[in-house]
Amino acid sequence: MQFQPTPETTLTPEVLGELIARRQRFEAALTVGEVHDCLQSQADEYFGVVKNGCYAGLISKAQIGLKLSGRFGYALYAKQAIGGHMMSEPTTVAPGEALLAVLERALGRAGAQFHEDLPVVGADGTLLGILPMPVLVRLQNEIIVEQTRRAEEQRHALQSRDVQLFRSQQRLRQSEGRFGILFENSPLGFALLSPAGAIEACNGRFAEILCLSAGAELPSFEACVAPRQRHALAALLRGFEASFEGGAPRTMDLRIEPVTSEHRLTRCDFHWIPQTGQISLAMQDITVQRRLEQRLQQKEKSALLDSLAGGIAHELNNKLLPVLGYAELMHVRVGSNPELRHFSEIIQQSTAEAAELVAQLLQLSRPPALEPRDCELGTIVREAIGILRFRLREAGCDPIVQAAPGPLLLQADPAQLKQVIVNLCMNALDAMRQSPRVQLRLALTVEGGCACLRIRDSGHGIPPEHLERIFDPFFTTKTVQQGTGLGLSVCFSIVQQHGGTIEVESSGPDGTVFAMCLPMSGNHSQLVARCDVTPNASETLHLPGKPVVLVVDDEEFITSLVHEALRSRLGVQVVRAATAEEGLEKLETTPFDLVISDVRLPGKNGLDLFAILSERWPHLRERFFFITGDPGSRELTVALEATRRPVLRKPFSMEMLVQQALVILRDRDELMAAG
Repeated sequence: MQFQPTPETTLTPEVLGELIARRQRFEAALTVGEVHDCLQSQADEYFGVVKNGCYAGLISKAQIGLKLSGRFGYALYAKQAIGGHMMSEPTTVAPGEALLAVLERALGRAGAQFHEDLPVVGADGTLLGILPMPVLVRLQNEIIVEQTRRAEEQRHALQSRDVQLFRSQQRLRQSEGRFGILFENSPLGFALLSPAGAIEACNGRFAEILCLSAGAELPSFEACVAPRQRHALAALLRGFEASFEGGAPRTMDLRIEPVTSEHRLTRCDFHWIPQTGQISLAMQDITVQRRLEQRLQQKEKSALLDSLAGGIAHELNNKLLPVLGYAELMHVRVGSNPELRHFSEIIQQSTAEAAELVAQLLQLSRPPALEPRDCELGTIVREAIGILRFRLREAGCDPIVQAAPGPLLLQADPAQLKQVIVNLCMNALDAMRQSPRVQLRLALTVEGGCACLRIRDSGHGIPPEHLERIFDPFFTTKTVQQGTGLGLSVCFSIVQQHGGTIEVESSGPDGTVFAMCLPMSGNHSQLVARCDVTPNASETLHLPGKPVVLVVDDEEFITSLVHEALRSRLGVQVVRAATAEEGLEKLETTPFDLVISDVRLPGKNGLDLFAILSERWPHLRERFFFITGDPGSRELTVALEATRRPVLRKPFSMEMLVQQALVILRDRDELMAAG
């Protein structure tokens, strides 16, 4: 038999076709004797009885034999119809029944009925056959075996699922642990927000950025953001809830303004969580990064400013030199005409002031390394005020300078001190921007061997919580566009390098006072002596042998001016060249006593010319000096210093030019005389 029973088996006609053992039946009209004779040749015990083609009952071979046995049994029953001698209430089976239900009914019988076979009766009452009881017992055993097998499989499956569940729970616990570690120790701040902006959960870094104390009630995130950004933040959060499926992730740079700490600039990434209706927020503190970016941008701007300033200064100095030089020559040649002499003096003075202004602007845009020399603090203050002339006029401020009784002599770098004074005055003007009274006072005093400068403004003052940090790098209360937070830290560094002190002496609603004190110098005589040197511009000198001078400069009006000054004052012969290459050609054919060269030249520059000259004509190395309108980068300054030759910075006076040439030419004459 191919049929394999299962607990789900139904007794379909196909299944019954395999299970029914016999289909022999007897008509109910047959006599007991006739049926008995037929049953003698049958090995089976139970048979079905039909009447008019329909199932009528069940007879038993043993029961028929019992009736016919005995002395009178055959005589009594042999002629009677078999329909009157069927078994009482046999258990029947109908097609379509569940096998388990049939087994339960058949195997649940008691006594002799337990062994009775089961007739299978169709829905129309026809007898389909006899289902033997041993077959049902066998099916029961097979089902028990199948159920046992299934139970074992289920047990194994449950054990496997238990192992998998344990492993899953272990992985879940490990994932939760890793997530907890990453969540709490992440450099990013994480939080869950409601669409209304309430902080529902956050990690430690997020609380740190917002300065939230442990155990404190979580505030609304909007309350921690700069007021001008709150409307945009609220619109972004509401947009997640209103958009289909929450919308795409969004990023926004937000300024966090905690009450107990400095403001922080953050980059916030918002993501919608549809399962919970919350918004996840990942926050990165980019304050330092933005400051570094601004510092890099400032450095790039400074480099560009250096390049532009150097080029502009070179051109301006080249243009100022002939103005100053020819004004000096005119002053000498106008004789006793007072009006023309006055005009020439005005031209010289204005040109000198313009040249000084260019130099001061260059010093501010590109302050050199500390180069201390004898200087006077009052003069530095006046020059700084001169640089700020336009800004002061724009602010409607007329500064009051209270000078000290005598000169405040220092051994310091004037350019860098000037930068400190300009920065302090600029800060004072910014502090008075909203003040109804604009007043700036600069007081110079001598205190304990130090020269002191106090700068007082009438601004709104510095908040007490900021006083301890104003000299910290990058600390500023201004916007990104107004300041980088470097000004006061640079001032502090410069003053400290000079061995001095700078501090906020007082601050309040009536204004702020910055006090700078620097150690004074005792070199009074040297400073006065150097300042009192005034050469005689009208003196005409005559040198023996009529020296020959080579002047190399690509600006024709400059070579013409130098030519005229040297010819008229020293009586020398001047040869001019526009390039270094042209100058080298003239050096090949003419013996020169002095070479004067510009630094910036088309093609080979002045340094290249000096290097070639030193190699070919070494005797001219000590008879060479440079002129230049370029303020010079640090590299150029080092290169010029390496030549150990004098450098005249344009615009120089004609007397300076003559004196420098005279020093070299007199050395030549002394050597010739000694020879």
